[in-house]
Amino acid sequence: MSRPCSGDVRLLVALSLIVAACGSSVSAAPGVSPTATPRTSTASPSPSVATTCQPTTSRDSSGVITANGAIGVLGEASTPSDTAANDYLLIVRRGTQAHEQIALQFDDIGHTSPATWVSYRVVATTRTNPWGDLVFEAGWKPIGFTGSCWRVIADGQDTGLVLFVRP
Repeated sequence: MSRPCSGDVRLLVALSLIVAACGSSVSAAPGVSPTATPRTSTASPSPSVATTCQPTTSRDSSGVITANGAIGVLGEASTPSDTAANDYLLIVRRGTQAHEQIALQFDDIGHTSPATWVSYRVVATTRTNPWGDLVFEAGWKPIGFTGSCWRVIADGQDTGLVLFVRP
């Protein structure tokens, strides 16, 4: 029995996979799913890198974790992987204005996750903190791979911050 449209369906599926792989790398607004770029290698992540990831721990006089004094993290620069799906990474930036957005990119350090980088935008929300009244509530979930280590890029600039998702 011959199915004349089965070849067309295979072509459609292959085309869909190609389009999905070549899609945009930056989400335009909140509520849009973050973008992750998968690794091209099939090698598994290196466990030795995951155990040697050193998240940023330096704090300014107000207790904000920061490497450059302009962008920081409230709380900790690491989280357990089992709670990453529900926790927020609270990022602060000096001089943030109401309704301001920040473009975040997380670059994998040491090939410890299935993605080479993840990016998305976050809008500032009201929350009193040592640097003002606004924070960026970024989700840990998109980078919540067990043992992964990430460098934080904000609006195209390296912040010097390193994050770790603990096993």
